[in-house]
Amino acid sequence: MPRCYDPRRMSSAPARPLSILLRLVRGAAWTGMLALLAISGAGLLGQTFHAPGSPARAELTWDGDAAISARLDVAAQQLQAIAADITKLATDAKTALSEVASTDASRLRAALEDGGAVATRIDDQTKALRTSLVGLPGDGPTAAIEYSNATLVRRAAILAAVDAAAGVASQWRSVTGRAVDAAEVTSLISHHDQTVVAATQLGVAGKYAATLPLLAEALDTVDQIQDLRARLISSPDRTVLDEWIDRDRAYDIALETLYKALVKSKGKITLEVQAARRDEQIAFNNLPPDRRTIIVIVSEVARGGLTQAVLAIEDAHGRIDDALNGVTGGSTEAGAAG
Repeated sequence: MPRCYDPRRMSSAPARPLSILLRLVRGAAWTGMLALLAISGAGLLGQTFHAPGSPARAELTWDGDAAISARLDVAAQQLQAIAADITKLATDAKTALSEVASTDASRLRAALEDGGAVATRIDDQTKALRTSLVGLPGDGPTAAIEYSNATLVRRAAILAAVDAAAGVASQWRSVTGRAVDAAEVTSLISHHDQTVVAATQLGVAGKYAATLPLLAEALDTVDQIQDLRARLISSPDRTVLDEWIDRDRAYDIALETLYKALVKSKGKITLEVQAARRDEQIAFNNLPPDRRTIIVIVSEVARGGLTQAVLAIEDAHGRIDDALNGVTGGSTEAGAAG
C-alpha cells in the first residue's frame, strides 16, 4: 500500500537533535557553575582558616606568648650582663697572652687572677640563669599550637646563648693552670741560674761552705721544675726542657761535690778535689748554650693553650651575640603579633 504524506512526521525530525543539543548546553553550564562555586569556596576557606601558630591567628597564642615572654625578657637581661663579663674575660686572656713570655710573671698572674674572678662570676650567673629557666614551657608536643613561631624562636635563641656561656668558665680554668705553670717554670729557671751564679761567686772568694745551702736550693728548684714539666707537657716524648733539667741537675751536683771536697780539704788541691774539678768541667761543658731558647719554648707551650682559650672565648662571645640578636628580633616579632 503506498505511503501517504504525513506533515506531522516530517516536522518532528529536525526537532529531536535540537532538544539534545539544548540539554548538552544546559549540562555544561551547570557543570561550569558548580566548578566555579567549588573554586570560590576553596578560596574563601583558605582566607578564613589559619594555623594557630601563625601571625594571622595571634589571638589563639596570645595567652601562651604573654606567659612565657616575661621570663624570656628577664633571661635576656641576664644574658646581656653575662656577655659583658665575657668581653672582659677576652681582654684578660689577651693580656695574659702578651705577658706569658715575660720573665716577670707578676702581670701575667694579675691578668689570670682577674680573669679567674670574672670566669667564676660568669659560671655563677649562668648556673643561676639555668635554674631560673627550669620548667620553661614551649617544648611540649603542642607547643606549635600554644605559642607563636616568634616566641618559640626567641626561646630557642636564649637557651642556645645560655649553653654558649656555660662552657666559657671551664675553658678558662683549663688553660690558666697551664699558663701559670709555664710562667712558674720561666721564673724558676731564672731563679735557679741566679742562685748558681751566686754560689760560684762565693766559691771564687774561697767561701766554700757558704755555697752549699745555695746549691741545695738550686737542686730543689730543679726538682720543682721537674714537677711542673709533668703538668705542663703531657707528652712522654723527650723535650728540650727535659735536657735542661738533666744537664743542670748534673752540673749542680758536680759543683756541690767540688765545693764539699774543698771544704773537706780546707781549700787544698787534693786528688779528690782534682777529680771533682774534672767532673765539674765536663758537666759545665754539657750545659745548654742558651737559656733563652728554653724559656721561649716553655712560653710557646703556654701561649698555645692561651691562644685556644682566646679563640674559644671569642667563639662563645659571637654565639651569644648571635643569640641575643635573635632574641631581640624574636621579641619584636612576637610583640607585633600580639
